[in-house]
Amino acid sequence: MKVVTLVLAIFGLAFLSSCDKENTKDCSGENPTIISLTSDKEEIKFGANEPAIIKCETPPDENLTYVWDVDFGDLFVINSDGSEVQFTASPCCMGEKIISCEVSNGHCKTTESIIITIIE
Repeated sequence: MKVVTLVLAIFGLAFLSSCDKENTKDCSGENPTIISLTSDKEEIKFGANEPAIIKCETPPDENLTYVWDVDFGDLFVINSDGSEVQFTASPCCMGEKIISCEVSNGHCKTTESIIITIIE
C-alpha cells in the first residue's frame, strides 16, 4: 500500500511540475511594460523612521498585478494597485539589498530590480 501511495505522489508531483513549466513558457500575449522602477533613497539606515519608497511605473489603463520581493528587510504596499512599496531595513541585514518587482497581466510577466543599501 505504501508503494502505491508513493508512486501516486511521485506521479502527481511530476504532473504538477510539467503544468507549471508549460504555463511559464506559454506567454499568450504581450509582456507587460515597466517604464521605470525608482526609489526616493539609495541608502537607508536600519532602525530609522525614514524608509525608502519604491515605485514601479507602468503604462496607464492596464489591469496589472505587482509582486514584490527582497531577500532581507520588510516591504509594505502603500497604494491601492500595489505599484508602490515602503522598504524598511532590518538591523541584521547591512549592505546592498536587491528589491524586485514582478508585473503580470494575467498571461505574461516582466521583472525589474533595484538596489538599496542598508547602512548603520
